[in-house]
Amino acid sequence: MAVVGMTGISFVGPMEEVESVALALLKMENFEPMSPEVMMDAHPLGSRFQTFRGNRYDALLEKLDGFWASAGVAAPQCRVVDRVPPVSLSELEARVDEMMKTMSGWAARGEELRDEYETWRAMLEFGDVVRETGRSLATLALAPYGSLSIGTLTRENWRRLSEASLAAPILAMPLIDETKDASTDKTTVIVFYGNDYREEIQKIFSSVHMHLIPVGPEDYGQYDNRDAVLYRMEAIEAEMENYRDMPGRYATGNRFELEKLYEMVYTKQRIYSICQMRGELSEMAVLAGWTPRDNYDAVRAVAEETAPHTLVLAESGDELERKGHELPTLLRNLPLVRRFQEIVRLYSLPSYSELDPTFVVATSFCLFFGFMFGDVGHGVALILGTCFLEKKKMMGRAIASVMKIAGISAVLFGFLYGSVFGSEELIRPIWLSPMKDVNRILPVSIGVGVAFLTIGICFKIQNSVRKREWGEVFFSPEGVVGLAFYWLAVGQAAASFAAPETALGTGLFALIMGALFLIMIFGNGIAKLLLHGETVDEGGVVHVFSVFHAMLNFISNTASFVRLAAFALNHVGLSGAVFMLGQMVENVPGGKLYHAFVLLLGHLVIIGLEGMIVFIQTLRLEYYEFFGKFYRGGGRAFAPVLWRKGRAD
Repeated sequence: MAVVGMTGISFVGPMEEVESVALALLKMENFEPMSPEVMMDAHPLGSRFQTFRGNRYDALLEKLDGFWASAGVAAPQCRVVDRVPPVSLSELEARVDEMMKTMSGWAARGEELRDEYETWRAMLEFGDVVRETGRSLATLALAPYGSLSIGTLTRENWRRLSEASLAAPILAMPLIDETKDASTDKTTVIVFYGNDYREEIQKIFSSVHMHLIPVGPEDYGQYDNRDAVLYRMEAIEAEMENYRDMPGRYATGNRFELEKLYEMVYTKQRIYSICQMRGELSEMAVLAGWTPRDNYDAVRAVAEETAPHTLVLAESGDELERKGHELPTLLRNLPLVRRFQEIVRLYSLPSYSELDPTFVVATSFCLFFGFMFGDVGHGVALILGTCFLEKKKMMGRAIASVMKIAGISAVLFGFLYGSVFGSEELIRPIWLSPMKDVNRILPVSIGVGVAFLTIGICFKIQNSVRKREWGEVFFSPEGVVGLAFYWLAVGQAAASFAAPETALGTGLFALIMGALFLIMIFGNGIAKLLLHGETVDEGGVVHVFSVFHAMLNFISNTASFVRLAAFALNHVGLSGAVFMLGQMVENVPGGKLYHAFVLLLGHLVIIGLEGMIVFIQTLRLEYYEFFGKFYRGGGRAFAPVLWRKGRAD
């Protein structure tokens, strides 16, 4: 249960060698780049390096991904290469641009063909309308009836044009309505208007964004023969299909060269994902980043092997943090404990200098949930329900894993309580029965709370020791004095109830408690006197109120753990109510069926509703009672650059 220690490391050397180091780091997948200024701020060469941001190969890779998508083929899965591709950015840009120029030519030609096809299609429909009147397009072109325009526009703009036609001397009619097709939103229309209204109609067309088909009366003759129009449309469709297939045929015919090009660009892009914050000076480069402390020796060995002329600089993460730099957080826990990291992340990731509470959270979460929801049958049902929801993608994998473990805890506590679907008659309890042993379960729940809060205070003390905040360590309410105050109060209360003869006398108890309280009140002054100026955070009146607030929190936080016993009793009570409701309907006609239905529905409500409430109450105990004692969070996750694009960057 630990936050992994980090080391800041920089590589200064020739650009070719730094690229080789970056490729080696990609294979290791445990290096997060940072600005070289962090490591070079005190180095004489630091101010001379020009710092760069961004990846010069992103645009190239995006173009190639677009090509493979247009070809209808998945982009190649690039393997990890052993060496940096011996090709420059300008050479790769030239090759990619040449390929994309060819693609652009095909796309432009395809667009021209689509426009031409739409023109012939519109004129086919227009010709059919004219021929229904007994006329032809050729004779229509000679008639002095004014002007007409054909064009396409969206459904909304067609509505606007229709409204405009009611107030203007124009006649607008749809030729081809494709708005019913979900894949398009286009209508082809024809508009008749007088010759003297030409300027105004152009403004209307512009306002509704109508794309005009470039056909005039002098062109009508070539669209008069319907069979010829259909033949031409078939020819255009065939040519369009040919251009649509061009990228796929090109990819198939040149697959080896294209995959090689993609591999080179992809490799360079991944290398510069690590080098994206590099510094450059002439032919020299500096690459800096974070790596786990236990991985530093392997990184250094790789650098010495692949880059003999490169200087390696390193500094411990603790030292860099003391200088004010923010370090990333990497949690490393056992597999079962790791599943509860999501619970910690829901609150906040621990900062680099904090203790990782995941192990305590994993243990206590199972303890609290099982304590409040202990039942063999309900626990098994909760596990099965969680598996179903996870399979149906209705619950995330991380939360599902936590709920399965919580269900197992509920089953174990069910055996301790002797409870199966709320019945305490089927099996004998190994430990106690919540309903029959109320006087035992209440003190146990309080004792669990005391132990849990003590762990929180100890964590606070440890965090303060790490930060060398000695005033907080000794004199704060969450320090050594506060812990002594809390335990003395708990011990006195326990002795008063269990064994009064072991309790301290009232006067002695008050004297000790008063002395500890005064030490916390005057902690600032004592720390300043004894610790050479190191004081707790608050001062004056604020500090006094914070001490009183902490004392009240000791009481409220401890009392809050009564909910463990309360929900255990509530679980038994709800189950008993379900059994009573079932017995009430058993004697009516069809009573056995109603009885079974009531039991099934009641237990489903208990599993779903109470299970959710217990989950929330468990989180509350973790976040408010436990984390509130020591946890600040605000950490930033360690994000190494990986070979597979998109997995971590």
